[in-house]
Parts: sequence; structure tokens; C-alpha cells
Amino acid sequence: MIVLAFHKAKGLLTTHRDEHGRETVYDRLRAQLPRELSKVHWHAVGRLDKDTSGLLLFTDDGAFLHYATQPTSGLTKTYRALVKGLLGEPELDRLRQGVALTGGLGTSAPADVRLIAHQIATSWIELTLREGKNREVRRMLLAIGSQVIRLERVRVGSLALELPVDAYRVLSAAEIRQHFGYRG
Repeated sequence: MIVLAFHKAKGLLTTHRDEHGRETVYDRLRAQLPRELSKVHWHAVGRLDKDTSGLLLFTDDGAFLHYATQPTSGLTKTYRALVKGLLGEPELDRLRQGVALTGGLGTSAPADVRLIAHQIATSWIELTLREGKNREVRRMLLAIGSQVIRLERVRVGSLALELPVDAYRVLSAAEIRQHFGYRG
């Protein structure tokens, strides 16, 4: 089993092939992998939308992929977001309790949310989720009358994003156990 940590750049699609010829995370990753790793059939562990940057995991192991993408694993994902508006405790509390999502996705699970800073007419927040619905962070912010300006995944489990954009590294078996609680 191999697990890679990769810092996805904004603008890349998390798909194997795009019918419009746009660049994907697999194109960018394979271009820099050594020969033995470039031949591996990689699977992204979850997704990040085109406009989101940050930590994305890849694996060649179906069991790890299943484990890491199931809500029952309890694997958290932490995001840092620049959002419209000066969010206060009432708005943050709504996110902490769960909000109705657009697109028929039901209600978000409660999130851990903290205010990092206010700027002129914007707020930096950090959200930790235990599920992974389609564009969930963006939909959560819309539900409270805000909107995401910039979004980056900064942590999966306890593994923090510590790579420059487009860089990757292979995780050791000990790191996989430590950061994701996966015993294989």
C-alpha cells in the first residue's frame, strides 16, 4: 500500500480525465513522479473542487480508499476559508450546529468552527468536518448568507499540509497509522 500527500493547486480538476482537455490532479502529479510511481494506478482519496487548493491524498489501495472516505472512520478534514462578511458567533454557531444545504443534500453535520481574523468586509475561518458532501463548505457558507472567496484544505486527520503547491511526498506506514488511525 502506498499513500501520497499532495498539495493541489487551485484550478486543477480532481478527475482522471476531463472531456474538455483541462488539466487534472493526475496530470500534474504524474508529471513529477519517478518512473516506478508514475505507473501506479492512483485514486484520489476524496475530492477537492477546481477552485479549492490544499491537501489531497492519493493511494493505490482500495481498502484504505474505502476507509478514508467513509463517515464511519471519523476521519476529519480541516479547511481554512476567506469568506464574505464579518462573521460573528451567531453565524459560527449555526455552522457548529449544522445547516440546510442547497441541492438536496440535506443538512450538514455539526462542524468545529473558529474565527481566525476579520479583515475589511471579510473573515478568515477554520472549519473541521467529519463528512464530505459535494462542495459542502461552500454550501454551508451560502446557508448562513456568506460566500467563500478562497478555500484551502489544511489537514486530513492529523496530517497537516506542509508541502509547497504541486509538491508531493510518500507517507510511511507509521504516518498512516498515526494521522488516519488506519491499521490495514
